[in-house]
Amino acid sequence: MSDLGLLAGKGELPLEFLKSAKESGYSVTVFALEGIASPSVEEYSGNVFWIKPFKLGKFLSLLKKSEVKRLAILGKVEHKSALSLKGFDLKALSFILSLENRKPETIIRGIIEEIEKSGVEVIDPTPFLSHLLQPSGILTGSLDEGLKRDIELGMKVAKEIASLDVGQTVVVKDGTVVAVEGIEGTDECIKRGAELSGVGFVVCKAARRRQDMRIDVPTVGKNTVELIGSLGGKALVFEAGKTYLVGKEKVISSARRFNVTVVGV
Repeated sequence: MSDLGLLAGKGELPLEFLKSAKESGYSVTVFALEGIASPSVEEYSGNVFWIKPFKLGKFLSLLKKSEVKRLAILGKVEHKSALSLKGFDLKALSFILSLENRKPETIIRGIIEEIEKSGVEVIDPTPFLSHLLQPSGILTGSLDEGLKRDIELGMKVAKEIASLDVGQTVVVKDGTVVAVEGIEGTDECIKRGAELSGVGFVVCKAARRRQDMRIDVPTVGKNTVELIGSLGGKALVFEAGKTYLVGKEKVISSARRFNVTVVGV
């Protein structure tokens, strides 16, 4: 089957999607962002078009000429680019300036509308990624009463900021919200939280209340755990069933090495 496509950004999610689709008998056409998407997408795809970031006109033109009828959008693109407008072609520039605001969800929904105008359906990719969605429970480590209180606070605040389309991540320690993710991204939020709180902080990540699984689904992996552990954090908490956990065994191994509790709630 060759009607399936992927717009690929940064990270492991595009590769996970491609591997799963290939196992299901799909030959996926990939539109990969140069300097952002992994070169490994070529290993698992049927055809790859490498596109310079923010060349929306070029992408839509290639998409219309392809056989793709259904498209997934996966992988990270830095949101701060939407403020600088650096590298935008005329189509992308007119598109971004036409939006009500430049929140991540607004931008991605706008791109979905542009894609679907050409007759291509933007799909929910979870049928290909369901193996990455974890149930609630402790993956590794243990909970004490103090940690439970920090988790309750952190997840409550993380859910609020995610629903407001501010960010997905909150750093808490001893009942205090230390850092909230904004445009800088998860890693920088964690670093800032660690600098402000010192050792023993907790990182919480949540989805929007009405999470559209086509758009900016929370994702955690080994690198997140290792960053938390290297900075002295004690736990990573994510929303079960709505967060992609990439490389579960590697996550658990790294968490045990750094003595970081990992739990889905």
